[in-house]
Amino acid sequence: QVTGNDATVAAAGAAGNFELNVMLPVIARNVLESVRLLANVSRLLADRTVDGITANRERAREYAESSPSVVTPLNKYIGYEEAAKVAKKALAEQKTIREVVLESGYVERGDLTAEQLDEALDVLRMTHP
Repeated sequence: QVTGNDATVAAAGAAGNFELNVMLPVIARNVLESVRLLANVSRLLADRTVDGITANRERAREYAESSPSVVTPLNKYIGYEEAAKVAKKALAEQKTIREVVLESGYVERGDLTAEQLDEALDVLRMTHP
């Protein structure tokens, strides 16, 4: 219904001439009906679906740390090409960036310290300016 109202409003708007739009009552009726329908369904969605949802923090962190984009801060420690290799390997093997960096021996070789790795891969810090 809301999609149909949108199409009606678009057609009525196109049928109007300049500031004198004889279709204004049709536009108003359909917009108000859509607002009413969406307001009612929003309450239902909140009550029956959204209410009670909780985030799985561990899984969310795993998803964030598995994203190839989090490898970017490692560029200053291991260089762009090595960081790209880490991202590709993590993606191919379905591992986190941290797991691949540790397995690849960058910390053992001294390319970066464990503290630098923690700082570079702090996904929460990446969300702030």
